[in-house]
Amino acid sequence: MQLIINLSKYLLLAVLSFSLLTTWYASETEVINLMPASYTSLLYDSESANDDAGESVWNIMSRQFKLDTRTQSSQVQAEIRKLLADQDRLNHILKAALPYIYFIHKQTEARGLPAEIALIPVIESEFNPYDHSNKGATGLWQLMSRTANELGVKVRSGYDGRRNVVASTKAALAYFSDLGRYFNGNWYLAIAAYNCGQIRVKSAIKRTGSNSFWSLPLPKETKYYVPRLLAVAAIIKNPEKYGVELPHISYEPYFEELPVNKPVNLEKVAKSSGISMDTLSKLNPDYTRGSHPKQDAKSILVPVDKVHAVKATLKV
Repeated sequence: MQLIINLSKYLLLAVLSFSLLTTWYASETEVINLMPASYTSLLYDSESANDDAGESVWNIMSRQFKLDTRTQSSQVQAEIRKLLADQDRLNHILKAALPYIYFIHKQTEARGLPAEIALIPVIESEFNPYDHSNKGATGLWQLMSRTANELGVKVRSGYDGRRNVVASTKAALAYFSDLGRYFNGNWYLAIAAYNCGQIRVKSAIKRTGSNSFWSLPLPKETKYYVPRLLAVAAIIKNPEKYGVELPHISYEPYFEELPVNKPVNLEKVAKSSGISMDTLSKLNPDYTRGSHPKQDAKSILVPVDKVHAVKATLKV
């Protein structure tokens, strides 16, 4: 009898041990099986972060448009007709956006601004950083020197930071952020104020008691300015509707900003790195006479595929 009892104890211990081992193995197997799934998920997320690369910048932007383009209004319809009447010019302007538009859109996105704001250079400068108005405004964003100085952009003899693509873009978008807050998120008013000044817009609001851009007595240029931006956005949003073929610009960085601590001669950089002088000039229009003034030597913009060559040249 004692032998049977002892055998029963051993059998019970064996069953318990087997049960514990089975449970442990099952839990370990579950963890092991989860690891590939987690890895796959992370890999998918990493790939999805690059899904936009190669897609047209216009498609990405248009999906983030926030404003009502009011395409049924006579003002916007008139501006759409003007743009469609000279599609070659419109195509030329949009092609000129190539070096800048990705950077500008990413900056508007980072600030939570309507994506339509990235199209302001279409109507301000036609994406020509050398553009200069008869009123004294210059650069992609057509900043006046006083406004530029207030926004921290350097303008002095021999150097005009309003032509610096990075500095002027950040300054203009900071100004738009302020205007958006000033007009409580009414972007029609904010865009109008960028053109004619917030004091003039505010004065028109006080005189009429209305905060609707469409009914305010504003300068003639401003009355066309906002509808023109909306017209550009409407065409980019739905090019097929208007029979327009947008130039393909991949949604990826075109340039990289490299820090410099001494004057840079663009012609020497172009020759040693294999970059065309035209490309370097478009990216660095603030460089006067091909050389950056010593006191303002902060950075140089170069195409992303030439970064290593330029670093070797500048030894940065």
